[in-house]
Amino acid sequence: MAKERTLAIANGIVGAPYGVFRSHVMILGERIAGFSDDDSVLTGVDQVIDAAGLVVLPGSIDLHGHFEDPGHTEREDFHTGTKAAAGGGVTSVFEHPLTYPPTTTVQLYQQKRAMASKKVVIDFGLWGALTPISLEEMEGQWRQGAPGFKAFMADSEPAYPRADDGALLEGMRIAQRLGALVLVHAENNAMLQVNMARLHESGRTDALAHHESRPPIVEEEAAHRALYLARHAGARLQVVHSSSPATAELVKQARAVGQKATIEVCCHHLLLDLDDLERLGPFGRCAPALRERALVEKMWDHVLDETIDCLVSDHCAYTLEEKQRGYEDIFAAPNGCQVMQEMVPVVLDEAFHRRGMRLDAFARFIAERPARIAGVYPEKGSMLVGSHADLVLWDLEGTWVIDPPSQQFSKNPWSPFEGRKCRARVVRTLVRGETVYVDGEITANAGSGRFLSVQDEHGLGRPAATT
Repeated sequence: MAKERTLAIANGIVGAPYGVFRSHVMILGERIAGFSDDDSVLTGVDQVIDAAGLVVLPGSIDLHGHFEDPGHTEREDFHTGTKAAAGGGVTSVFEHPLTYPPTTTVQLYQQKRAMASKKVVIDFGLWGALTPISLEEMEGQWRQGAPGFKAFMADSEPAYPRADDGALLEGMRIAQRLGALVLVHAENNAMLQVNMARLHESGRTDALAHHESRPPIVEEEAAHRALYLARHAGARLQVVHSSSPATAELVKQARAVGQKATIEVCCHHLLLDLDDLERLGPFGRCAPALRERALVEKMWDHVLDETIDCLVSDHCAYTLEEKQRGYEDIFAAPNGCQVMQEMVPVVLDEAFHRRGMRLDAFARFIAERPARIAGVYPEKGSMLVGSHADLVLWDLEGTWVIDPPSQQFSKNPWSPFEGRKCRARVVRTLVRGETVYVDGEITANAGSGRFLSVQDEHGLGRPAATT
């Protein structure tokens, strides 16, 4: 048998989920082999990467990406999307089923998995679908590797209909039987439609009208209902892209009485507010909407006390032309922000330099807890001996300015963070011990990433790790 390659990441500050310390990180093949402060371990190693002056963190696991592939590859695809992820310190991404056609059947899931496997440069997973038309397909998708199922509680795409309470409860019962996760886009459809009709009748087309169409209560009521239904069904629940501290409080209260509930937050809901929505116009339109500064600050409280489990991108790539339609009428622009490549740097800058978040807490936020939620821990999301060497080398001292046209790997470079100064720069990204990005260049080939499945070699579901 061929000898496995040895690699050492030397002289860095390790920010592991369990602590911060100076160490050489020793890698054998694809996995972490150990840690040492003894320089003699570097002798005879096949490759030594000097990380002096740098911080070594686990790679981020993004549980919420949209790559528009298949269907709208003029916006993004799995190759460009995962290159952007690698450039931003993301080593695994879980893509949502709202593509064209939406991934609502076992056959479509299989086709998407096979297609994406040929394009990705990092590891990836695929969520399954929970819609009224896909309930009978859920178990089959789970057997193909889906760790959980996405449901919309408000209208989104006609081909991916929202799950009314009956369908949502039935889907939760199926997920509970499988041991799978249910992910809900929590917005009250009736409230949203009434608000939209009122604003349309009054002729409102300005940017703030978007926020007024989906104020915090639209999210909070739906999250409250989803938590109640999940408790009744005994299902694990993830509230996706939360924007309201009241939603975080609901999840915290549910967990306090033993419910299996988790919550994620996007970078734009932590860094942007209503002033930014007015400034950005259609490029700040997302769902849920950006919030007033006081709510953003309270969301940070829930990040720092670890009520909010994980950071996600909800990366939604659109062409500039599609977004620019919203300058005349905010509702003519599609919902979503393109943030994959900037997500971790901008939040790390804010969290570490401005809010005093420890590096071990940040590692739990971007890696350990999302890995547990998706059922891929400890192989992913940890820095333990035997774990995959999914690691990112960070320069936390040099300042750079976000300039999408010169930096992004996405097909249509733009970002709501354009022009922002950032003191957290990705120097190198490794997936399973292989460098996939270094100093502005992608070094991995399309198809080098692997599919992350909840199934073992016998087709049986692995139990998800608890959060």
